[in-house]
Amino acid sequence: MHMGRILIFCLVVGFFNTSWLFAQDEEFQKWLKQDQAAFKQFVEQEDREFAEFLKKDWQDFLTEQGLKPFPKPKPVKMPVASEKEKPKPKVALKKIEKIPPPPPKPVVKPKPRPKPKPAKASITFDFYGAQLMFPKVKFKSLDLSSPLNNDKVSNAWLTMAGTNHKSLIKAIQEYRQQLKLNDWALLELVNKINQQILKGDLNQLMAYNWFVLNKLGYDAKVAFKEDKLFLLLPSSNTIFERPFVKINNQRYYFVSFDAPLKLSGKIRTYRGSFKNASKAISLNLKNFPVFALKPVKRTVRFQFNGQSYSLTAKYDQQVVQFLKNYPHTDLTVYFSAPASGELNYSLISQLRPMVQGKSELEAVNLLLRFVQTAFNYQTDDQQFGYEKCLLPDETLYYPSSDCEDRSILFAYLVRRLLGLQVIGLNYPNHIATAVCFQSEIPGASVLYKGQRFVICDPTYINADAGMVMPDFKDVTPKIIEFR
Repeated sequence: MHMGRILIFCLVVGFFNTSWLFAQDEEFQKWLKQDQAAFKQFVEQEDREFAEFLKKDWQDFLTEQGLKPFPKPKPVKMPVASEKEKPKPKVALKKIEKIPPPPPKPVVKPKPRPKPKPAKASITFDFYGAQLMFPKVKFKSLDLSSPLNNDKVSNAWLTMAGTNHKSLIKAIQEYRQQLKLNDWALLELVNKINQQILKGDLNQLMAYNWFVLNKLGYDAKVAFKEDKLFLLLPSSNTIFERPFVKINNQRYYFVSFDAPLKLSGKIRTYRGSFKNASKAISLNLKNFPVFALKPVKRTVRFQFNGQSYSLTAKYDQQVVQFLKNYPHTDLTVYFSAPASGELNYSLISQLRPMVQGKSELEAVNLLLRFVQTAFNYQTDDQQFGYEKCLLPDETLYYPSSDCEDRSILFAYLVRRLLGLQVIGLNYPNHIATAVCFQSEIPGASVLYKGQRFVICDPTYINADAGMVMPDFKDVTPKIIEFR
């Protein structure tokens, strides 16, 4: 009897304890759901607020035409320097005391990376020779049919915010670090991902590009005119020959990844920005993204002081392809940009013995003659139909080059081979360079930061250091400084 009472007591206590635990668990689950809902509401609040903002704060803005990099047309034909006009040094010239060491030989094939296991829902594509894999997000269809209006754009934002986009944003950020993508390469990557997912409507593509870039922190905007949606971005660099609108005294450029847009008249867009999306794009090129190398050979020839020279350089066609539609920007970007590892090694290692043991003046004049005569001359209008500034790899790739292309190549060679300071010279319709010698070199020069820089024109055929084209003898150029 006594044992029976003890058993009943234990069962009752156990029942109440279990009931209490279940009650506590129910309370915990209730609290957890409330907390998750509050967190979800907190995350989505920014999107809801922005969508509300998009319903009302739209205005008409006047599209301004793209800025021109040169106020006057470039010379169609380059003059040839006369031997009689060449300045003759009156003192013995110093030889180059120390030539920088040759660059390391590049790795022809990219280092193999471990391939991730194929996911059930993923997208893969080639990005300049690299096979990339991203989680496949089920993008919802957006109602951006004609006529476009504020409400449709606002609803489109809410629809995009309701997709499972966070895994995609994270993957983009990881690839950006791994591939060392600059801002323009990142824009191209975002556009290509969205193309793979959407496969069609351009308005939908522009909208998802806009959404993803805002989530990545860029001050991207959309504008519409009639039934078309456009992507707008501010830039810390000038972008030439692309239309833009001024919003809050800042240029927002129309971004396209293929042919340049031809726009005029009024478009509708907004002044505000999504929370924490304030970055302007930068077009600076401190290094090229990590592409799969695609080296291509080109043999070039030139003469200097009665001797013939020939060299076979390798440029990287992946770099050329990346730069094909790169926006035309400030000259400092191009003068400061690198050459590919392939070109750097092949060109420098072959030119190095040609300048070894020569005086500063002889070495500079040899490099001048190489750039002046080893390549055909054509203006950008003649070759492309528009202005396009070439980096060294592109100068080796394209059939012809003009003044700024040759100045960029020459400045790169002087710095890498001779270790001398170089600046760019910007005339109204012409680009040249100037070099700071350690010797007293005769001829035309400019004074910059207390130092004398001798004018060196990589386009004035057969001209030596210190010579200026006849058309520019009385013109004072602007200085282009670069690192």
